[in-house]
Amino acid sequence: MGRALDSISRSVAEILVGVGAFKVGEFRLSSGGVSRYYVDVRRVWGDPTQAERLVSLASAAVRILGLEFDVVAGVATGGIPLASLLASRLGAPLAYVRAERKDHGLGRVVEGASVEGARVLIVDDVATTGGSIERAAASVRSSGGIISDALVVVDRGEGAKERLAGIGVRLWSLTTLRRVIEYYESVEGLGGES
Repeated sequence: MGRALDSISRSVAEILVGVGAFKVGEFRLSSGGVSRYYVDVRRVWGDPTQAERLVSLASAAVRILGLEFDVVAGVATGGIPLASLLASRLGAPLAYVRAERKDHGLGRVVEGASVEGARVLIVDDVATTGGSIERAAASVRSSGGIISDALVVVDRGEGAKERLAGIGVRLWSLTTLRRVIEYYESVEGLGGES
């Protein structure tokens, strides 16, 4: 299991660097923090070949990890593309979780497939502090869903795993920011810039 997941992690880092999703500079994150590194997973969805490759790796990771769920739920907006493609690949119903309740239509926060009584896998693009996933989990739970796992493309390693463990959600990632930086440095010859 470890070797297979390590291979997935390296392949995902390769995809992110290859499509230009990894940036070095100064960036304000959705968590409010500032970082020298930014991972724009949305860039992957603009390249159909790499998007297909990422979804294939994500579905392999789900199988290797033995994650059990009835519904895949994407966190708006970054998690929706992967959740949609992953649900389709795995033949699972899809839901998505809005950032806030809308004030028109049915006024739902959780849209798509019903999550009531269902085991739900939350999917997002990047985890930093875990706040977005924590809010999504609360919305799914208040809609009757059962959450024990969340899957992200990149875990930045800034406390999300610990925060989510505190609410009974295991965080799984396809790769980590550290792995992406290491891969970037190996291909760009930047050694030691991190």
